Amino acid sequence: MTSKGLPTGATVEVTDLMLQPGGVASGWLPHVTELPWSAGIVPPEGAEELNARIDALESTVTEQQIYLNRIMAPAQVWVGDSSGNNAHVETLWDADLGWVSWIDVAALPGSGDIGFWYPSSDAVQSSSRPYGWSMQVFTQGLAGVGSLRPRVDYMNGATVTGSNAELSLTAWPDWSYRVEHDFILPASRAARPAFVLVGKTAGATGRIGLTRPKLGTKSERSQ
Repeated sequence: MTSKGLPTGATVEVTDLMLQPGGVASGWLPHVTELPWSAGIVPPEGAEELNARIDALESTVTEQQIYLNRIMAPAQVWVGDSSGNNAHVETLWDADLGWVSWIDVAALPGSGDIGFWYPSSDAVQSSSRPYGWSMQVFTQGLAGVGSLRPRVDYMNGATVTGSNAELSLTAWPDWSYRVEHDFILPASRAARPAFVLVGKTAGATGRIGLTRPKLGTKSERSQ
């Protein structure tokens, strides 16, 4: 190794090396300690000792992942208006989106409009308040569904007393929708996000993914 053009009094200390085989720059060879099995490369501590440390590290990572899975376990998932549809909702973790509830459309029995809702708190307001909500809807291989309808139901306990203005989305086979909606929540009511597959046929196929809705009060603004 050669170092050129150093200022007066400067020194160079080599702390690590990456090896390039041959005279053609075709890509870096991994660090020497990552390849104890490569011909002619043996780490200072010996291959057996290094492999033992790698095995111990993998065991530790696996053990920690078990704890992480428990922490990330979803507390709430989308459920069907009919409890018989709950078995066809699978909640999976996505590193970018968090927990997504996937509905197996092909497995849903029957046809027509099929609804799902997201569990909400029982908190109510003493007066009407501006509210807003947002979520994402994904479709994979979807067919045989007329449209998709996200909305918010007004809840009086376990009773639906009304809904906000409904949104209708075109049921594209493979698409991602960002749903954002403002509405006025009536007094003494709780808001419960809902979702409806409109006009499902008996031969419908594909999956629909629903993220956890973000729901909360909004500030009024005059302009």
